[in-house]
Amino acid sequence: MDKIGKLMKQNILITLMFFITTFSFSQVKNLSFIAREGTWISVDVSPDGKTVAFDLLGHIYLMSSQGGKAKPITQGTSWNMFPRFSPDGKKILLTSDRNGSDDLWIYTLDDKKMENISNMELPVHQGTWSQDGRHIFGTALNLKVRHPVFMFNMYGDKQEIIPPGTRAPVVHFEMHPSNGLIYFEHGDGSLYKSGDRIKTYHAQTGKVEVYIDRPGGATNPSISPSGKKLAYIHRDDRQTVLVIHDLQTREEKIVSRKLDFDRQDSGSFYGSYPNMSWHPNDREIFLSYNGEIHAIDIHSGGDRKIKFEARVDREIKETIRYKLDIPQNTAVTRSHRWSQPTPSGILFEALGDLYLKNGSEFFNLTESKDHETNPVYDSKSKLIYYASWNDKDMGSVYQMDLKGKKRKKISSIKSQYGSIAVSNQGNVAFVRGGGSLIDGNHLENQTDYILVLMGTEKKETILTEIEWSGNRYSKRPPTVFFGKDDRIYFSEYVDDALTIKSINMDGLDEKKIFKFPNATRAVISPDMRWIAFREYHRSFITPFDYIGKVATISAADGVGFTQRVDRNEDGDFMEWSKDSQTLYWTRGKYHISKKLQSILDQKNQAIKTDISFDYNINRPSSTIALKNVRVLTMNKNKEILENVTILITTDEIVAIGNNINIPKDAKIFELDGRTVMPGIFDAHGHYGSPISTLNVIEQNLYGLQANLAYGVTTMYDVYGTTQKDFWVSDMLQRGDIVGPRLYSVGDPIFVTKYRTKMHRPIKDLEDALEHVQFNKDHGAFAVKDYSNHTRSGRQHLIEASRQLGINIISESFANPQMNLTQIVDGFTGLEHTLGVEPLYEDVIKLLTNTKIGITPTLVVVYNGPSGETYFHQTERLWEDEKLLNFFRKDELIRLRRPGFFWYDDHYTIQMGETLKKLYDRGVQMHMGAHGQMMGIGAHWEMELFTHGGFSNYDAIEIATINGFRHHGLDHRLGSIEVGKLADMVIMRKNPIENIRNSRSIEYVVKNGVIYSGKNASQVYPSKTLVQKLYFKESE
Repeated sequence: MDKIGKLMKQNILITLMFFITTFSFSQVKNLSFIAREGTWISVDVSPDGKTVAFDLLGHIYLMSSQGGKAKPITQGTSWNMFPRFSPDGKKILLTSDRNGSDDLWIYTLDDKKMENISNMELPVHQGTWSQDGRHIFGTALNLKVRHPVFMFNMYGDKQEIIPPGTRAPVVHFEMHPSNGLIYFEHGDGSLYKSGDRIKTYHAQTGKVEVYIDRPGGATNPSISPSGKKLAYIHRDDRQTVLVIHDLQTREEKIVSRKLDFDRQDSGSFYGSYPNMSWHPNDREIFLSYNGEIHAIDIHSGGDRKIKFEARVDREIKETIRYKLDIPQNTAVTRSHRWSQPTPSGILFEALGDLYLKNGSEFFNLTESKDHETNPVYDSKSKLIYYASWNDKDMGSVYQMDLKGKKRKKISSIKSQYGSIAVSNQGNVAFVRGGGSLIDGNHLENQTDYILVLMGTEKKETILTEIEWSGNRYSKRPPTVFFGKDDRIYFSEYVDDALTIKSINMDGLDEKKIFKFPNATRAVISPDMRWIAFREYHRSFITPFDYIGKVATISAADGVGFTQRVDRNEDGDFMEWSKDSQTLYWTRGKYHISKKLQSILDQKNQAIKTDISFDYNINRPSSTIALKNVRVLTMNKNKEILENVTILITTDEIVAIGNNINIPKDAKIFELDGRTVMPGIFDAHGHYGSPISTLNVIEQNLYGLQANLAYGVTTMYDVYGTTQKDFWVSDMLQRGDIVGPRLYSVGDPIFVTKYRTKMHRPIKDLEDALEHVQFNKDHGAFAVKDYSNHTRSGRQHLIEASRQLGINIISESFANPQMNLTQIVDGFTGLEHTLGVEPLYEDVIKLLTNTKIGITPTLVVVYNGPSGETYFHQTERLWEDEKLLNFFRKDELIRLRRPGFFWYDDHYTIQMGETLKKLYDRGVQMHMGAHGQMMGIGAHWEMELFTHGGFSNYDAIEIATINGFRHHGLDHRLGSIEVGKLADMVIMRKNPIENIRNSRSIEYVVKNGVIYSGKNASQVYPSKTLVQKLYFKESE
């Protein structure tokens, strides 16, 4: 081996050793069986036609091209796929994650050695050989989830031949033996007008051209040994077919219609169909379908099954699953915002009020039903300025003293407010929302803002408009700051880059000062010598060095001098002390401060103050009897009880039966003929858009009210917002907001830049622990791994989750190969489906030998039209009186003319049938409505399960006890049994007879409180009408 090759080997060995030894031990299960069928098998035939290489469940096998026993050439925990014989037949190229990320490896058949040929930080996959065997083509996946294509030589060098474009995959490179063209698949078309397209790359000119673009697509190009034919995969109506294309005459014919359903609708990273291969006889094509390997004769259409027996040996890590405690009497506040020091203690916001903590004492300064935000203490006037919101009157700016007295409204226009600043001269500046709220816009959807100056004479002057249209998924309030130079500084998004601008007090001479391309917030110190900024979930400081030109700063990009604030304790709502010598911020339950010099010296000297406090959980003091009901208990015996009474005391079920003693003081509900089932658990719920730019949260959240009225009593937001969800969850527990119980993962962990500003880099276990701890500190009981395409990165997250005692779920990302590694590595659950069907015995055995949970979200199913389109076509939603309680009519009228899909095009039926096979074999599934249509979406999802062959009982079980079991809550919720919390749905009709009867909701019981199934108004123990939603006031 040459010197370069030896160095590569050494680097690989070091990396591999680190990758393996980083992780602590967890329980491991060995899965062993003989496989005779497999899922999504890629096949390659040796140049002499005698041997077939194929992948199955993450290992590469060799066997005779006539079939028989297959021998594995890879072992262990790595995931290996896409074998390709070299032109001389002596080597096999494959994709493997054995060094922590997908790379292209060469396996030498004689000495059985393995060499990494791509050796990139980025994942690289689907390698193919050049005709002379001197080069390899492979597709990388960059941080922005784009697909650059590289050519690698045998000496460790590479060239980018196709730059990254859109997120449409570019794979399956095939070099023609003589015409100088490289054929490949590009998933940049849309079915059925087009689809995947076959393009060519000219090896001499670099020119890329479209070769085949047709309705139904053309994918997986494969050149015959003679160079005369091109085989490819095509979607012919609802069939996936094998097409033979003559490269000279361009004549075509279909030679097989039996193939598995392709994945053109999913934008598959690795291609829309498994690899196939020509036999050197130029007559047969080897490929897989129906779980088997077949050889198709291109002339006669003859189909020869190549039977195989492959021994599978896999190590499966224990599935992570922790039980959650549900507080009953009191809970501790988790979300605290805008904390800052004052002479009377630490000022902060929690539970919608402003508090002071002085020593061990807490003082509520506002004690109102309004939601107060963005407090700012002015040391000169000794006043607190803050914004306030209520749904009826909208928002205002107020001032008060440190005792909560002398309260005075100083703004004049109804809107949302925030980003308040006070000058040494007593001027006040703030950001106000534009007029769109009056027109029915939602707080979180508002992007038009105005910078307002209020002088000492209290006159409001508009200085400039602020656009905040970028960074939708990680909103932090704009910064407003009075400079020493009598200018006002503020932040705004310009071309998606956080930009600090300055403007004169008269609104003139606006100019850009600093640009932070990756940041979400930047705060200038009062002495104008430093800027603290938040980038990729980490905090930094940089000098305020402005010399007349816009300065660009990024710690991640290495642009400008930056210093990390604190690796272990940094957080949001950063502000500077008056003397500019201390930076302070809020993190979960802590107010944290750190001296500037300690930051510069990189010392761990942050001072933490716990500002959390206990609050009472809303529990009724009533006793309720629900008489003569049918009960779908969802208990382990699957009992259905007829004509029984359910007795509830406070928030707990205390008795169920025909002859129970009902106390005299009990409120009796005569419910003859009604059916009761447990409260619905939306295990993949979204209750609205992310938080508003100014971090204002309304009093009545339409998504929560709608879900409760439709029987959803618990939601798990698996794409959360750290600064909103736990605040809302606390408010729900205290009874200040109406809605289901709410759990959240907080901000997802995006290791790629799929959502640019939400990127959270993970290079080692320490990084992973940092990010998981941040979410846990804010109140998360699970984290979500989203778009993390390196195996090592995912394993670091898994290990961090194990160490910190927190569950971990994953966005499946329509990437089944990645999902299978997540399953064997111990993830708690997969969100969405694997995006491939049918599944065969190999994958089914893997799934049934773990405790993984799947939340399919059929309403947004991968690889076909979303399930919700069925209901858009069949229901007049804009006329639904119940829905109109929670939506403006103009929000629903958009579905007056929905897109149309024929019934057999609704992919949820096919996917449902595959899921049913898994469910019957014991794989746990849960209902996730994905926030597609608040409330009713849960019932759509239940019905979609039945379209795929699930029984009505199955669908209800999936929507109730299964979700609670998955998230560790089934010891208190999910079934109607004595001792469990009283969450249930009371229906006028029986959903076992017709699943749509689940919508016939008369009452919803949550925590022993009874709500109306019409609009979520409280019925008992007190009658309380829900307030009209603020965005519907203009209707």
